[in-house]
Amino acid sequence: MTRSALTLAALVLLAAGCGGNDQPGGTVTAPAGGSVRVTGKEYSFDPSTIVVEAGGRFRLTLDNRGSLAHNIKVEKDGRVLGGTPAFPAGETRSATVRLAPGTYDFLCTVGDHADLGMRGKLKVG
Repeated sequence: MTRSALTLAALVLLAAGCGGNDQPGGTVTAPAGGSVRVTGKEYSFDPSTIVVEAGGRFRLTLDNRGSLAHNIKVEKDGRVLGGTPAFPAGETRSATVRLAPGTYDFLCTVGDHADLGMRGKLKVG
């Protein structure tokens, strides 16, 4: 391979790895009694999976970096167990929730935001 072909191949690989953080996802683990900060925007949460090491109280904070109002609610079997009210873009709100060990959903209940991708899993040990 020529030097220019190797340089071009390296640049293509570098550009592919520099797509930014536009994709939602990731997992964060919090200790029992700890806190988790979630970034929300149209239409995703980051992280999309939260693991809390043990049941009990923990603090959930939503940083709304979208352009629309959002909230974050914790649900189990369709029942809301806690969360924030809807609030405007550029603001941050927190809620303290108490959860037993198990698996929960967290989602934005504004309009059809959850159906468009603003949902995640919360696992409590």
